[in-house]
Amino acid sequence: MTIIHTIRLSPQTNVRAVQGDKIFFQIPEDKLRHSGLKRKKRLERYNRYKVDLKSMCRIKGFDMPLQGCSIKFYIPMPKSWRYWQRAVMNGTLCLNRPDLDNLLKAVLDSLFTEDGHIAQFDELVKFWVDDSEGWIDFEVSEPKYRAIEMPRTKKAAIANGLIDKNGFLLP
Repeated sequence: MTIIHTIRLSPQTNVRAVQGDKIFFQIPEDKLRHSGLKRKKRLERYNRYKVDLKSMCRIKGFDMPLQGCSIKFYIPMPKSWRYWQRAVMNGTLCLNRPDLDNLLKAVLDSLFTEDGHIAQFDELVKFWVDDSEGWIDFEVSEPKYRAIEMPRTKKAAIANGLIDKNGFLLP
């Protein structure tokens, strides 16, 4: 059984924040140079995106599974494109920027504080859409692989039916 959760929020890429960026939030905006102000606005927009995505997922009741999730990013076309370019490219794969890995990083940063336990995605893809705003589809399906927590002790592995008392793997 497959469940699709659509989040109406334009996908945004990951912004790499460093320790030194906190200075931009301590200096008044009228005192910042143009490059510092631009950096601060970008960080604020990214942080707002993360909060919005997390709250929209919570409202929809979506919880990212450890495996068996497909993520489809729908990227709005640039306003500068002509009508025939929009007609040709609508619904096709987005082969330009933003990078798929940065889009994924932004989603994972939004939904998790630690994402090391995510084991597998079924599909990651980005499409062009002729719309003023993009969206993200999370498609959750049944897991394909067996996933178990690493037992801390041999006794726990035996209790969970993973190995026999001699330490041999059970079928």
